[in-house]
Amino acid sequence: MEPTPRKNLREEQKNLTHRRLLDAAVTVFAAKPFLDARMEDIAQAAGVTRATVYAHFPGKAEIVDALVERVYGLMEEAYAELAALDRWSRADIRKWLDGAEAHWREMAPIRRVANVASPAALRSVGDGRAQYVEAHQRYVGLLVGHPTRWQGVNPAEARQRALMAVLQTESFFSAWIAVGWPLDTADPLHLLADCLCHLLAPALENDGRAT
Repeated sequence: MEPTPRKNLREEQKNLTHRRLLDAAVTVFAAKPFLDARMEDIAQAAGVTRATVYAHFPGKAEIVDALVERVYGLMEEAYAELAALDRWSRADIRKWLDGAEAHWREMAPIRRVANVASPAALRSVGDGRAQYVEAHQRYVGLLVGHPTRWQGVNPAEARQRALMAVLQTESFFSAWIAVGWPLDTADPLHLLADCLCHLLAPALENDGRAT
């Protein structure tokens, strides 16, 4: 049975409030130490009641968990866009990087506060590692999932190449955007595209033969 319009609207409003609360949490956690921040501060920043915050999150630790998930979700959106391209040429990958940069700029402030708040939120190292591995397995799965792009390539090699491309992209954007590493090159993404094309070369060659 199809959900009723009223139920869809209610769910949409709930999602918008959830997003609004996370945006407010980023503002609050950036302004004061995690341990000093209060749920009331987040409610005030979001323009909602304290009860509304607790209706979405039992406490600050759960807010940090949601922020981390949001970071992983934004990265997954970026890699899904790369995986969905009709073909992988250097021009296509370079164009994709422009969109990926926008994703990383959106997630940068979230990542900064989440990295600082996570230890204080008492998230276990094991849980964090499992979440990281699970997310990156999804990214790799997206990049190797095309039915013909990696044809003739050993699956283990394809997965490693995809993982290395993911890690290269993340480390570069993290240093450049999140940390603010100064770069003097006129087009920083030009060199990153070269690196990704080298790592993904067998898939690019297959796409080239397919056209």
